[in-house]
Amino acid sequence: DDTTCSPLSGHHKQLVSVLGMVRIEALLPCWPGLPGRPPSERAILARAFVAKAVFNFPTTSLLIEMLSADKTLRRLCGWQRAGEVPSESVRVRGPEKVMCHLMFGVISFTVLQLLRLVT
Repeated sequence: DDTTCSPLSGHHKQLVSVLGMVRIEALLPCWPGLPGRPPSERAILARAFVAKAVFNFPTTSLLIEMLSADKTLRRLCGWQRAGEVPSESVRVRGPEKVMCHLMFGVISFTVLQLLRLVT
């Protein structure tokens, strides 16, 4: 059944707390009309990388695998169905790639600091 989710685990609860504190959507730049992913899709990807830090997944491949398998995790990030989760081949180009890596590094650091506060 694709309409129900299992109860929240400890990691799921931590993710909800961190996402509530970080409000990642407010931190993402939005330049309408420029190439790239729509702002809503960027926010979902950013929430997924926050989940990667909270769940302590060592690789993006494992994150993608878990997003496909764990319906609750997937929905907390913003995808309804496993088929909506992008593959690892989703790439960012040029200077945007550098900024993306820096942003996710800052997000990971912030998540780790917030986890220390909530646990």
